[in-house]
Parts: sequence; C-alpha cells; structure tokens
Amino acid sequence: MFDLHASESIRYQGTEVPVFNILYLNNKGVLSAKRVAVYHINQDRNLAYGHQVTIASDSEPLSGEYPTFISLRIDRVIDVFDTHEEAEQAFEQAETLYADRIQQIKSDPGYHGRKLPPKDYSFKVCFTGFTKADKAELTELAESAGMKVVTGVSASLDFLCCGDNAGWSKMKKANELGVPLVRHEQIRLLVETGELPESYSEMS
Repeated sequence: MFDLHASESIRYQGTEVPVFNILYLNNKGVLSAKRVAVYHINQDRNLAYGHQVTIASDSEPLSGEYPTFISLRIDRVIDVFDTHEEAEQAFEQAETLYADRIQQIKSDPGYHGRKLPPKDYSFKVCFTGFTKADKAELTELAESAGMKVVTGVSASLDFLCCGDNAGWSKMKKANELGVPLVRHEQIRLLVETGELPESYSEMS
C-alpha cells in the first residue's frame, strides 16, 4: 500500500485539512477521479472521511463545484496525484495504466463489502422523518458502529439522515450550515462496506 500524500490543503471548520487528488474504485466497480478534502484518516482501519468533488467517473454523477460528503476505503485508492488535472488524465487511461492495481483491489476477499468491526466511525448523525420503530432501529445500527446520534442540527453534525417525513426546518438548517443530507440506505451501506454512496445509482 502506497502512502497517501497531499500537495495542498484547505481550511475546514477552522482547521487546515489535506486535499488529495485520487483515482478510486468503489465496491460496485465504479472507477472515478476525485478531489477529496480529508478531515479524518484512520490508517489502521483503512478509512478516510471528508468532502469531495467527483472530477470524472464511469457512472457517478459529477459533483461540479458543490462538494459532497464521502467516506472511502483507503485500500480502494488506485493512485494519488499532485493535481486534479493529473487525476483526470489518469482516469482516461486507467484501464490500461492501472490494470494490475484494479485487479488487485477486486481480488481482495472483502472487496464486495465487509462489515467492519464496531466503533470504526466517530460521525455525529441526526435522524429525522422516520417512524419511531425505524428510528430506533437506525439509531441502534449507527451506535453499534460507533456513531453519536443526536436530536438537533448544528454545525458539528456530520450528516442529517432524512426519512420520507423529514421536517423542512431541520433540512433547511442543515443546508444553511453545509451539513450533508443522506438517506437511510446510504447509512446502512456505510456500516456494511465503509463507503457512503453519493447516489442511488451506486446502490443498485
């Protein structure tokens, strides 16, 4: 496994965080070039959390100028680049230049999803718009993975998980604070695979 290196940084919630330009293969086999501002890396558990812009992809929607939250597996990073232009160029030739690395990732026994040990995640999550039973089940799932479940929306919240009856006030406040909105399917896959899908196309 190569060392992750960042050639630049940005300020996130008052702290300097590294920015990585990477080629990435997710557990659905989707190849993409990403620009990721990572605010937490756990090398021992092969996990990284942050915000990203998808530069190029086989099937993911491009993020454009609006970063989205991401949780990714370091062991599924194909390569790291100094600039996002280099990452985009490498994406165009990835099947040729990185055939061995792609095959190495796909041949890993845990490639298609491996439930990670408890207490891997330190996210703060709020659930809204769910029935009492569904909320209790999701809370148990999140807490079993080490997440802290809260009832209110604040700037320190990592994401707001919205059900079909999510309240507009919480969603509006989350948008104003830049807190990502996710669905329960994304939370479930995060716990199971270590990745938080950005879109429903990744979950199909």
